[in-house]
Amino acid sequence: MRRKYPLLIILFFVCSYSYAQSLSFENLLSLTSMSSAQAHDFLIVAKGFKATGTQAVNGKNMEEYKIIHGTADKSETILIGESIKSVNESVSRPVIYNTTQESDIDNLLTEARKSQLTQIFQGADLNRNIYRFDNSLFRVAVSIAFDKKWGSVDVQQKE
Repeated sequence: MRRKYPLLIILFFVCSYSYAQSLSFENLLSLTSMSSAQAHDFLIVAKGFKATGTQAVNGKNMEEYKIIHGTADKSETILIGESIKSVNESVSRPVIYNTTQESDIDNLLTEARKSQLTQIFQGADLNRNIYRFDNSLFRVAVSIAFDKKWGSVDVQQKE
């Protein structure tokens, strides 16, 4: 019986430091059509993010949510833009996901490639690889730094 306790303690610490990706590609697509309250509840209650205020991106205010895993250099940030009403009265909002986890961005790129979206572009600029996906509902841009120290996924619903 005494041998089990050290093993349980070791397993507890290993599990507490293990890390899993917080959001899936489908979660990011779903966030584009959620209301502010739904997105807030989903990110804070279900996924463990913290609201950190607003941030201006390209002249537009976006709500910022952040989660930090262990150290400040391992973080995920979600930016959710203001609602945009289309001509058919549907409401959508832009979503930008940023991470410093190489495994997160690799997983999201893999999920995007397996999704119903079609990859329409693969290229690079001076700092990053760029992948663009498209279908009748969404436009998605995935950017990955060459050194894989950061990555982002920009999701927008088409009007």
